[in-house]
Amino acid sequence: MSNRCWVVSPMLNDTESFLRVREETIDACAPAVSDVAFVVVDDSAGTDPDVVRLADLDDVEVIVAPFNLGHQRAIVSALRLLATRVGDDDVVVTMDSDGEDQPSDVPRLLAGLDDDHAALALAQRTQRSESVPFRVMYGVYRLVFRLLTGTTVRSGNFAAQRGDSLKATIGHPTFDLCYSSSLLALRRPTAMVPCARGSRFAGASRMNAQSLMAHGVRMLLPFAERIAVRAMVLATFAGAALVVLLGVLAFGVGS
Repeated sequence: MSNRCWVVSPMLNDTESFLRVREETIDACAPAVSDVAFVVVDDSAGTDPDVVRLADLDDVEVIVAPFNLGHQRAIVSALRLLATRVGDDDVVVTMDSDGEDQPSDVPRLLAGLDDDHAALALAQRTQRSESVPFRVMYGVYRLVFRLLTGTTVRSGNFAAQRGDSLKATIGHPTFDLCYSSSLLALRRPTAMVPCARGSRFAGASRMNAQSLMAHGVRMLLPFAERIAVRAMVLATFAGAALVVLLGVLAFGVGS
């Protein structure tokens, strides 16, 4: 299938969860993939003392962020470093370190690359573990996203791609804006793999309403040109309809 499977994960005070993610990912991938290597971005900028527990793991490389990058920028920074040494036939998986991206789904993403001869495999969310209010708001956001961009969003950071695909695309400037939606905006041949979202292995989520809203806005940024074009077309049709309406009203008054 591949020479090596690289798993890239951003991590913010989630060492306990990551250790379980690592173990379950290795178990899930065996025996089809015997060489799994992990790249962890310590997004605490070195302030999390628990990260030292990863130092003795030969299959784990820790990249310490210079400051808190946020999970999107943390992933991109790691991928750009990795792109300089990854093999063309290697597979690179990006997934969260807290367990919500389920390790048991990693082999299914890898199979999606092979079965569909795709450049990219994305986890398509079929079930979420969040509260009902969150799911309702997320549904509204998906509708707005669809109206603005013409694209349906049902995926996030959980993705797999081959090394040659990574090297060809990770330098694109839209990745500086948002990793997950750039995967959609670049329109690469993509396999969508149904995956239910899991629950955190330990601790509580640090995402609050403000950070979720900010992330939602950032997801729109890679589609800025497309949104502008759609807005111009809508404005043109709205303007034409207004002119016709005014003409009809003027004709009616004049007669």
